[in-house]
Parts: sequence; structure tokens; C-alpha cells
Amino acid sequence: MLAFKLAISTALSMWSSGFRPRLQNLHLLVTSRRERGIESTLEEIVEDQSRICLQSALVDKDIQRYIRQRLATDKTLQKWTKDDGVRQEIKSVLRDGANGILAKCRNRATLRKALATLPPTLDQTYERILSAISEANSKYAIRILRWLTFSARPLSVNKIAEVVAIDTKRDPAFDRDEVLEDPLDALHICSSLVTITVNNEHDDYKLEDVSREIVTLAHYSVKEYLISDRIWTREAAKYGMRDNVCHDAIVRSCLGYLLQFEQSELHPGFLQLFVRQLDSVVGS
Repeated sequence: MLAFKLAISTALSMWSSGFRPRLQNLHLLVTSRRERGIESTLEEIVEDQSRICLQSALVDKDIQRYIRQRLATDKTLQKWTKDDGVRQEIKSVLRDGANGILAKCRNRATLRKALATLPPTLDQTYERILSAISEANSKYAIRILRWLTFSARPLSVNKIAEVVAIDTKRDPAFDRDEVLEDPLDALHICSSLVTITVNNEHDDYKLEDVSREIVTLAHYSVKEYLISDRIWTREAAKYGMRDNVCHDAIVRSCLGYLLQFEQSELHPGFLQLFVRQLDSVVGS
């Protein structure tokens, strides 16, 4: 897989550096996850209006339509559509992260077990991605994934760039030298487990970072794997998340970040705003 990614990056670099003028009539359709190496090269040769970023909200709508269509037409699944409660449970879990493994289910016990269990291959995929994170980036990846897993509000790319610089085990907790020079390096650190999307929600916080680009987990199933019991028995166990531990770490990180400022540096009303935001970030 690494060799394949390098081949793609090399081909794109060759295209941007000299081959493009010779191929005036060549038109390419390129699709990819938001791998930072590929994205940074495409930024040099593809105009903004020629890029289409699939937003999770739009994808979710397509998934819901597909699920409704399959439940209505697939004969192996129609036995589960008679009970409205079971049908809604199937729709909810499939929408949020399970795969279509229901055809083999013969009763409600096996159905619910199937709905609660992700396919092993997906576990293996996430384990492989996490295990491939370098030792140097491991601590930063843990911080990023912790915040993205448990934050109740969207986090901008600039916030993520600073999150990696907070370590509550030291004093001061915030080290400005660890802030990401390029916030998009978060994509490189966590690979395809995270993505950048556009936040279309209205934000009432006046001092809030106004950037509409936010970093999110690439899929609901990433969170499901990180907080599952399964991860603790695998090679990627150090990335396992416990909600009480992570909420505590986020609260301490917020306080540690705040302590870097002198009172005179704080915007009037900042503390009241901070308390409101802290409550929403860690969840009620």
C-alpha cells in the first residue's frame, strides 16, 4: 500500500512539474481519500472550482436511501421489516457504521449480535492504520483522536494544530513549539482515520474561531473501534479510549491551555465564554 501511494504521488509530481503542457487535451477524473501528500500535489494543478469534496451529511443521505431501498426489495431482509422497532434499529445501526451482514441472521438474537459487531476486516484495517503511525507521531495522534472522539462540538483545523501541543503531564501543559506549522499535517499524522470537511452549522460564540474547515473522524466506525473493548487486546491498544479518562484529559487540557495567558491578555468576557464552551466541548 505504501509503494502504491508513493507511485501516485510521484506520478502527480511529474504531471505538475513538466508533463502537463505536452498533454493539453488530456482530461483526468481523480478520486481519493484526503491523503495529505496527494492533496498537496493536486492543489498545485487543480483549480478550486474543479474540486468536489464529498460531505458526510450528503453521503449519509445516500446511505439512508440505499438502506430503505434494500430493506424494501431484498427478499433476505424483508422478514425483518414487519416489526417497525426492529426495522428502525437496523436502519440506525447500518447508517452509523455496521455493514450488510444481516442476510445470515435467523432470529432476533443473532440479528442484534450482528448489528453490534463490526466485521473483523474493518477492525484489521483500523489496526493496520494505527500501527503504521510512527513513534514520533504517536503521542500527537492520540491527542487528536481523543479530542475528535469525545468533543461535543466541531474542531477547526487551527484548533487541532494547537491540541497536539497540550500535554497535561508537564508544566506548563501547552508547548507552543509543538503547534503544527501546517494544521493540515493532522491528516498526515492520523492518515485516513480523519478528514477535513466544511462546517455549515451556525456558531453563536463571538470569540470562536470562524474557520469553516473542521477536522472530523473519517467515519462513525472509527470512533466505535477506538472506544470498543476489542482494541485493548490488539497491537493498537495504546490508542484505546475510555470516556471518563478522555473527558478528564480534555478538561485538564483546556485549563492547561488557558493558564498560558496572563489575565491582561484575555478578552473581556473570555472566562464566561470559556466555561460555556468547555461544557459543550466535553459534553453534558
